[in-house]
This record gives sequence, C-alpha cells and structure tokens, in this order.
Amino acid sequence: MNSRMLLVAPACGIALSFANLAIAQQVQERTTQVKPGQQVQAQGQLKAGPVGQQAQWQNTDQTLATCIAIANQEEIAIAKLAEEKAKNKDVKDFAKMLATDHKAFLQKLQQYAPEATQDGYLNEQQQTNRNDQRTSANDRRESSSQSKVQPAGGKVQAGTEVRTANGAIQQTSATQPGAGSEANQPLNFVQLHREIAEECIRCAKHEMSKKDGTEFDECFVGHQIAAHEDLKTKLVVFQRHASGELSQIIADGIEVTEKHKKRAEDLMKTLADSDSG
Repeated sequence: MNSRMLLVAPACGIALSFANLAIAQQVQERTTQVKPGQQVQAQGQLKAGPVGQQAQWQNTDQTLATCIAIANQEEIAIAKLAEEKAKNKDVKDFAKMLATDHKAFLQKLQQYAPEATQDGYLNEQQQTNRNDQRTSANDRRESSSQSKVQPAGGKVQAGTEVRTANGAIQQTSATQPGAGSEANQPLNFVQLHREIAEECIRCAKHEMSKKDGTEFDECFVGHQIAAHEDLKTKLVVFQRHASGELSQIIADGIEVTEKHKKRAEDLMKTLADSDSG
C-alpha cells in the first residue's frame, strides 16, 4: 500500500514546511519587534497608540491568511483532477467533498486575503512562464555584458584585461550568477509560497497523469494523507500568530483537515482490502 503513495506529496510538503517556517519566523520577528501600544510608521519608526497595534495584527493576519488560502487552492486543484479521473466512486465523492470544503474555507478567508481566495489564483503554467522570463533576463544581461568589450574570435572572461579600439586596457567586471535588479530585491515569502504551491500542482498532475484506474485512486488518496498532514501542521503553527477572529477560523480549518485525513486513511484501507480480495 505505502509503495503506491505518491512520492511527490512528501517532497512538496517538505518544501512548503521550509517556506512556512520562514514565513512564521518573519511574522514573529515583526510581532516581537513591535511592543504593545506602539504604532508602525512608514519609515519603520515606532509610535505609541492602539491604532499601530491594530495595524500590526491586520498585516500579520493578511500574510497568514494568504498563505493558508494558497494551500487550499492547491488542494482544490488536485481534487478537481481526481473528480475527473478517479475510478472508484468513493474516491470520486471524496475528491468532490475536498473541493467543496476547501472552497468554503476560502470564503472564510476572503476578508483577509481577497486576491488569494479568487478562482484561478494558482496556475502552474505561471511558474513555467516565470522560469522562462528569468532565463531570458539572464541571457540578456549576459549578452549585454559581453557586447561591451569583445576580443576578436573569443568570449570575454570575467575579471580579465582586454584592449579596446583606442588601445586602452580595460578590466572586465566579474558577474555573479543571477546578478541583476531581481537578485537584489528582498525575498517575498508569500510569493515564494505561491510558487512552491504552483510547482507542487504541476508535479502532482504530471505524476498522476501516468496512472489509471485503481493505481490512480490509491495514488491520489495517498497524496491526500500526506498533504493534509502537512496542512494541519501549517495551520497549528499559523494559529499561534493569528488574531482572535482569524485564530478561530483556523481552528475550524484544523478540525476539517483532520476529518479529511481520517477519511483518506479509511479510503486507503478500503482500496487495499479490495486489492487483496
């Protein structure tokens, strides 16, 4: 049974866990840096007042809710695939329940993350497009650097001396991989979380497309066991940093996540018994 579980789910879960820890650490750093009764101004200075504390909570809740919404969007995307391709009726019904419940969870998060809760927010094709854009940008930067000083019949090596047309010696600058305006920007952990989710969807669909019938059913259910264990861990950690109202929404999400995981485990046993029979 375990050998049939989709290995891409734990891999994505580990990747998302690292991203989640980074996000949680960033959120906690923001929270601990601001003492109660202080207000965050645009220049990063602290100002006393209840308004500042409320703004801090709103910013934290928006970050947490956006990341949770991304995880739910990922679940919906995989569930829709299973609704279409699953052979077993119980598995189809399970996939339909997943899509319905996760959409309902998105509705609860809409006030905190209006953009991330919209249909079509995640698109694994966007991940491929972003990679292509980065590759093209790097190629353009490399081409631009080479065009400045080019010796006859060869490529300029970074850090070497070349002679220009007027006879002057010019030192070429060494460039690091990925150098450019994008590399100098602070890392956006929410965007990182989104890209990981899109990549997980792409990988899961790619692997599941290779399977049919009972093999697909067991693969999908195994994926859901791992995915919901990861989602529960994420929700438990995020709840510690959420405000009162969002904390209650997350608590409801934890309860539903546990129900989904238990249903997936029961389904996996049923499928295994069916195979034995």
